[in-house]
Amino acid sequence: MNCRTSPLTVSLGTALGIRLFFALVFPNYYAPDEVFQYLEQAHRLVFGQGYVPWEFQVGLRSWAIPLLLAGPMALAHWFTPAPQAGLVLIRILLCLAALPIVWCATKWGERWYGRQGAWIAGMLAALWPDLWLMAPHPLEEVLAADIFVPALYLVEACRGRGDLRHVGWAGFLLGLTFALREQLGPAIMLAGIYLCGRSPRRWLLAVPVAALPVLGAGLLDWYTWGQMFRSFWMNIDLNIIHSVVSQYFDSEPPAYYLLNLLYDWLWGAAFMVCFAWLGARKLPVMGLAALVIIAVHTAVAHKELRYIFPAVALLVPLAGVGLAGLCANRTLLQKTLLTAGLLTGPYMSPLLYMMVPWQGHAIHLYAELAARHPCVVSIRTWNRGFWPILPLFTDTRFTGPETVPGGVQPDAIVAAADTSAIPAGFTRQSCAPESWIPFHQRQPDVCFWTRPVTTCPAGAVIPFVLVYPPGARNYVIRDRLTDAPSALAQ
Repeated sequence: MNCRTSPLTVSLGTALGIRLFFALVFPNYYAPDEVFQYLEQAHRLVFGQGYVPWEFQVGLRSWAIPLLLAGPMALAHWFTPAPQAGLVLIRILLCLAALPIVWCATKWGERWYGRQGAWIAGMLAALWPDLWLMAPHPLEEVLAADIFVPALYLVEACRGRGDLRHVGWAGFLLGLTFALREQLGPAIMLAGIYLCGRSPRRWLLAVPVAALPVLGAGLLDWYTWGQMFRSFWMNIDLNIIHSVVSQYFDSEPPAYYLLNLLYDWLWGAAFMVCFAWLGARKLPVMGLAALVIIAVHTAVAHKELRYIFPAVALLVPLAGVGLAGLCANRTLLQKTLLTAGLLTGPYMSPLLYMMVPWQGHAIHLYAELAARHPCVVSIRTWNRGFWPILPLFTDTRFTGPETVPGGVQPDAIVAAADTSAIPAGFTRQSCAPESWIPFHQRQPDVCFWTRPVTTCPAGAVIPFVLVYPPGARNYVIRDRLTDAPSALAQ
């Protein structure tokens, strides 16, 4: 390696290359929320039609992320009517938005251990599977992590300094993180206390600046739902006070995150704990923030591994700094063994090889179906291994297995390959296997059937329903952004 080569340039270039490769060659979706809560709602703004999940019928979600995604989606729509171009552009931009995590890791490594530290911490963040796997996904947790890590970089930069150069920006990024993911509030509060300490001048600067993005989110709720901060307090009301969601969704044991991280990282988890602890001795606020995030989400009954992704995005740079410290004054063999012990675990995990192609078969099958421009599609099977990728369609209506007596009949059907209930006149076109799930029995392939259609008649169809907790129906509100009753599902 040329001695003049910048570790920051190589780390960022490697990170971007890996993220773009997997985002474009293996397009996937990590969780249903990014399809139905965000991409589909952005699609609805750009194309004027789409599915409305229950969260957007009761005002539980902010329109901030769908509006953010609607920009590149609308830009791509200027050049091509196919919505897939917008989805690709969104993935590319999200990969770019994830680079500040790598930048911060490289700078932290350089700050404590010079050029070698920059190489080790920067390349670890560039290569760590969780970071490049999650980068192209428009989820609250991912976007919040992309902002929270740079915020903590500025918080750490302010430590021991009397000037206010970074305080305002740190406060703004902390407020923006809260606006995106209010569940990070305790960790943000910790960072704010660390930032301002006993300095009244810092508090007087940081708090008003942090309030700006939060106020903006509240005003957006007022414009879209007619009530200030509705998506904030509705989340608390339905999840904590009335337990609407926890009664409907699965509850997980307190050890859920620990067990899943062990499954995700295998033996690398032991190295991660050791190295991150060493890194936290240099960057204590980051270590404490990661622990707080994990502890807060452990206390909540409904758990998903993605909820603690901001903590993972903090632990990886910490581990990079800790690894750089251990590698100082050691032989090349010792450095290689330490690095391999940390990285080989997550790269050998079955979870990684499940998530890389996750929903990829569904994307290809639904893209082929969307190219036929069906009027009404009956979706008769969907599960965690094969979701309907609705944002690929432009003016298609979706229904379940049921049909309205005398209403519009479907001209395409998506169902399991071994189904025996396909009506006469339909011809099977393409099939695709479900996503592989370790230790689960392989399910039948999913196929789609079509019948000749010449026109798209207007008429009633039974709305396609995914999930709708019964208790949430009492909170239906009008969606002022689309100027339509949000209870309409099509």
